[in-house]
Amino acid sequence: MKPNDQSIASIVRILNQARSIVLTTHVNPDGDGLGSEAAIGYVLKRLKKKVAVINTSETPRQYQFLNDGKMFNTYDSAKHDKIIRSSDVVLVLDISVSKRLDRMQQAVLESPAMKICIDHHLDNDGFAGHTWADPTAPATCEMMYDLIKNHFKSKIDYKIARALYTGLITDTGNFRFNSTRPETLIISSELLKTGVKPNDIYANVFEQGSLNTIKLLGLLLERMKRECGGGFHWTYLTQEDFRKTQTRPSDTEGYVDYTLKLENSRMGVFFYETADGFTKVSLRAKGNVNVQKFAKTYGGGGHFSASGIMIKKAFPPTMKKIVKELIDYFNDYYGKRSSA
Repeated sequence: MKPNDQSIASIVRILNQARSIVLTTHVNPDGDGLGSEAAIGYVLKRLKKKVAVINTSETPRQYQFLNDGKMFNTYDSAKHDKIIRSSDVVLVLDISVSKRLDRMQQAVLESPAMKICIDHHLDNDGFAGHTWADPTAPATCEMMYDLIKNHFKSKIDYKIARALYTGLITDTGNFRFNSTRPETLIISSELLKTGVKPNDIYANVFEQGSLNTIKLLGLLLERMKRECGGGFHWTYLTQEDFRKTQTRPSDTEGYVDYTLKLENSRMGVFFYETADGFTKVSLRAKGNVNVQKFAKTYGGGGHFSASGIMIKKAFPPTMKKIVKELIDYFNDYYGKRSSA
């Protein structure tokens, strides 16, 4: 057996033996985290398990179509701590660093439940007793497909396929990222055979904006800054912007991608001010630019070309400081200085 085969076998055994299971994913959940939860949640309920899906953040509007039967619950310590403590297993998906559980971190870590982590990110702080990590997978939903079909031997019906396809398109950028591999497209073709319509999923995820979200995007585009001879672009939004446009940070999914739509742009960064006045940083890159390396210097992480950081410090001075450091980072490793 390969190491991952042993991990998967242990995970399947534990889940089969468990009676009650809590599913969760990272703060500000995306299509991969929510799709993974929904897909395995359907399977575990099919196996007569008591399943509770509890997330630290609200479910973004564009993913409500996955929320059949109000499956996704937003964490409330008074309501959910007892459930987390009394469960047999806490299954954490699409994240292997416990701090990204945010408000739920303490409750999960203090629970006597067996912790299982299934994730495709490189970062791992070892909080789970059993971990299946595959950084070569473009999405956790691709791993969930393998788990459900090949290890649970469970039928993948329309609802499961819809959830998995959602995770695949969101984490592969609609299959345009280089992390997309032949298996990804083969799996996607199998999911389509269940009746999943690509246009319907795309419309649900990417075409649910409002006039206010377009106005918010306009503010972001108007503030776009060019650095390093056009190799690095960045922009930002404040809490005042969200208040003025009556929008929320969850409405900004995909906004960071605009920083790479400019000619010759190889690194792009989007900052926004959280409700607490802190600093959220989304980093994207092309080619050989490694944004994960920079993110790790602030305790963040993710992937080589897509990473994030949460810094619990005041927004304006923190953003200013990080922009300066990013300019130096780009110039030192990828700019003119690096090739001099």
